[in-house]
Amino acid sequence: MAGLISALHNSSGAIRVHSKGLEIAGKNLANINNRDYAKQRVEIGDRGQIDTGIATESMGVEAMGLRQNRDALLDKAVMRELNASSDLTARQTVLQNAETALGQFLDRTKDSTSIQNAPSSNGGGISDALSDFFNAWESFSVKPNDVGEKQLLIAKAEILTEKINLTDARLSRVQSDVDEQLKVDVGIVNQLLAEIAKTNEYIARAELVKPYSAVDLRDQRQAKLEELAQYIDVQFENIPDGLGQIKVTMRNGADVVTLVDGKDVPGQTFDTNDAAVGPFDYSTDFPLGSGKRSFLHNGTVVAINDLAAGKLKGQLEISTGRVDITRSEIGKLATQLTDSVNGLFSPIGQVFFKNPPSGGLLIELNGLTVDQLKASTTTGGNQIALAIAALASKRFDTTGASPNLISGTYTAFFNKTVTTVAQDLNSTRIRLEDQKLSEEMARNSREQFSGVSQDEEVTDMMKFQRSFQASARHINVIDTLLEQVVNRLGVG
Repeated sequence: MAGLISALHNSSGAIRVHSKGLEIAGKNLANINNRDYAKQRVEIGDRGQIDTGIATESMGVEAMGLRQNRDALLDKAVMRELNASSDLTARQTVLQNAETALGQFLDRTKDSTSIQNAPSSNGGGISDALSDFFNAWESFSVKPNDVGEKQLLIAKAEILTEKINLTDARLSRVQSDVDEQLKVDVGIVNQLLAEIAKTNEYIARAELVKPYSAVDLRDQRQAKLEELAQYIDVQFENIPDGLGQIKVTMRNGADVVTLVDGKDVPGQTFDTNDAAVGPFDYSTDFPLGSGKRSFLHNGTVVAINDLAAGKLKGQLEISTGRVDITRSEIGKLATQLTDSVNGLFSPIGQVFFKNPPSGGLLIELNGLTVDQLKASTTTGGNQIALAIAALASKRFDTTGASPNLISGTYTAFFNKTVTTVAQDLNSTRIRLEDQKLSEEMARNSREQFSGVSQDEEVTDMMKFQRSFQASARHINVIDTLLEQVVNRLGVG
């Protein structure tokens, strides 16, 4: 009788184990397309044995816990690739916006210097406006007393100044957009740090009795880490005796900076809406040499150049690098144009372009009327108009005793500026394509270890289902035997 009761108890325990196995297999299948999920397995263990006096008898099996197929090295590899991909994606976006702001782009179907107008650029870009401006001077030299030619010249000059100032304003807007986006991204980083710390706390509570049992929380934490890695280059390590908690760090030059330490985020506070404040901060008031800007972490400047990669670094480097250089080159072109034209036009007793222009403008007309516009100091002459028209083909030089602000012709200098932005964009696109392949390889390597296999899970479901059925039949047999013992043998 005791033996039948013991067998019944063992079989009921086995049913619970097989039921748990079915549950986990179904859970795995439900997450087959979730790349943040690491497959789980039921750890089945022997409950021990007892000596019955006749033989050693098993006490059955039980579910000892859940085991998660997750490897820290594979997780870190994915984080590194995500960090690099996000960096290049951010750079590509800013460069695309800069190219759009220029109003012209490099036609890659032709030679390396073929510049085309953007579809949205009405009337062409700065290159076309320069050509039209100098052509107008040449036409004016042919008919120096023609009112129509004078009006056309003033109109072309207005278009040129508008194009130059508008292009600079657009590039400035690209930079201000980056600044606004960086403020948003820094807020996201702060929130992610808070969520990782809070998840650390939940994991510690859940694993206080049974280590490694908070498998779903660990998945959530890893997903947050990978999201964080898209913004900044971070590392993590387990805290010894920390009940499953981790420490998250980043490098700032030679220093290792702690971002999350268990349930704490050094330097972080919360506002009245429970939103994370700090430890990261970004403002255009944080200069870092040559007008560049940087971040603060807990009041300390973060050396952007020392960061490996990430969205924050990529955006800021392009904004304060290539975009800033492009604006500077357009400013040099405007100043050189102003100085050269005014220098030739000055014998008239007037200046053609204001020098310096009004605030916020790179170049500005002096507001000459048709009557004030003359081609020469003498009536009917055209020497000044011809000289200014000849500036179109003049090659400037930044070296020598009297260096100019630009090198080459006006059009060639601007086209080189456009080409440099286009080449940087093209190079970034190629690098991003290669990087996406590396990212996918890292993800695939992890999925081979941690990912859910449909065939494997279906096989496990069939195995646990058959085991469940076998245990149920065993219980039916024991039930029949118990009935015979109680009812037929009169045991009570």
